[in-house]
Amino acid sequence: MADAAHIPNSSRALRARIRATTRHMLRGLVPGGSAIQLAQTDAPLDDAHFEAALCRNCGIERHTPHCGTCGQKAVARFSRRDVWDEAWQSWRVFELAIVHAALRLVRAPGLVAREYVLGARKRHVHPLKLLLFAVALLVVVLDRTGYLTAGQTTLSAQMQLVSDWARWSFSLGLFAIIIATRVVLRRRLDYNLVEHLVLALYVQFVVIVANLLNLLPLLFLDAAAWAPPWRQASAHYMTPLELALVGIACVQFFRLDWRRDAWRIAAVLALFFLAKKALLFAYGHFIQRVVLAHAG
Repeated sequence: MADAAHIPNSSRALRARIRATTRHMLRGLVPGGSAIQLAQTDAPLDDAHFEAALCRNCGIERHTPHCGTCGQKAVARFSRRDVWDEAWQSWRVFELAIVHAALRLVRAPGLVAREYVLGARKRHVHPLKLLLFAVALLVVVLDRTGYLTAGQTTLSAQMQLVSDWARWSFSLGLFAIIIATRVVLRRRLDYNLVEHLVLALYVQFVVIVANLLNLLPLLFLDAAAWAPPWRQASAHYMTPLELALVGIACVQFFRLDWRRDAWRIAAVLALFFLAKKALLFAYGHFIQRVVLAHAG
């Protein structure tokens, strides 16, 4: 009996050693000095980081403006101008990189954002491109399912106008994330406003993907009958899911610890929730004024 009990223990120990060896080997494949490696540390973002003669995408020493190994150009710290420039320079909506980026972002949105601001620009899809792609897809799905207007027998011109404007309310969480992280974690790792925006763009992309997956069944059901109860049910689980995504992303991006920094994480989530509610209220008031102006 003792031998029989010993066999499972030996098997578990062997599996543990195999996993540890595999992790060690994978870490060895990550080049030193790259943003992929530095994203796993508390390395600050300063001028010296970007002035070093290293490619921050692959970690190889760089002697020219472009890396001779991966082709990425020398990167600088993000500024307001870069958010637009890099998005439009590489704009190709239907590319396989978007699928790859989406799959990794679901698991590690904050880590992808940290790698990106640390310099791994060629490795990841620009966050603004991802968000615009997701928003466009969401608008199409909302139109196909009639999610916002299903269950209403008659739809006046004013209500149609409200529905058209309401589609864009899904993006208000982007601003709520920036507000929450800038207020609570402003000094953590010395990120600037644009780098906070990068995190918000990536997280909002994941949130919209989650909303798309939530709406997907309605494409195959009778939307007129199912959409009203679907909206009511979604209110109970989509908000907790969104809070979980924001929390995970902040832990990864700001290198926080769930236990040690619990109060910071809780403060970010509380401020995010309140900021989003306030933005939705303000946006609803704005829509109301647009409808009244249109009716007048």
